[in-house]
Amino acid sequence: MPRLLDAGIESLLELGSARCTPQAVGARAGVAPAALFHHFGTLEDFYIAVAEEVACRQLVAMQSLLDAAPPDEEPLETALRLLAELSSNRVSVIFLDLMGAARTDPVLAARLDALMEAYRRDIQEMAAQLPGLAGLPSGLFADLVQLALDLFRGTGLRGGDQRERLPLILALLQGRLAVLLDD
Repeated sequence: MPRLLDAGIESLLELGSARCTPQAVGARAGVAPAALFHHFGTLEDFYIAVAEEVACRQLVAMQSLLDAAPPDEEPLETALRLLAELSSNRVSVIFLDLMGAARTDPVLAARLDALMEAYRRDIQEMAAQLPGLAGLPSGLFADLVQLALDLFRGTGLRGGDQRERLPLILALLQGRLAVLLDD
């Protein structure tokens, strides 16, 4: 099964969901296309399993980034930088591709939405490890994490280095946060 998931990730990266067929995945994994259905049931189940695997890999990457973060860096800056790095790694595009496929598939959309909400909560819990961020009101902090993920995913569609925009984003957030927290 791990070979099928790895093959699914590579196929989605290379071909996109529109051309990621059981035949393409099976050929990449060195198994018959029917193996995909044997292990996952449906193509939708397979896509969700691939998205879950990508989410797991992303969470491991986020924890590694957190562990390596400089302790003297401002927490909000660290969180934004880490989310930008996470959103720009090569597998993060799979979320975008599957979200695009889910736009016209309500069943896939519901399952993917639930998975992405759990992923956002996990990222939020990890980011809260940074000193100073856990003290923000939970609703505001959740909104900030979602905003950053959406922003970096969106800019990830265009490619390029999102980190060059971090000083501007940080200044905007710090200014607005000061106003929100004073209210």
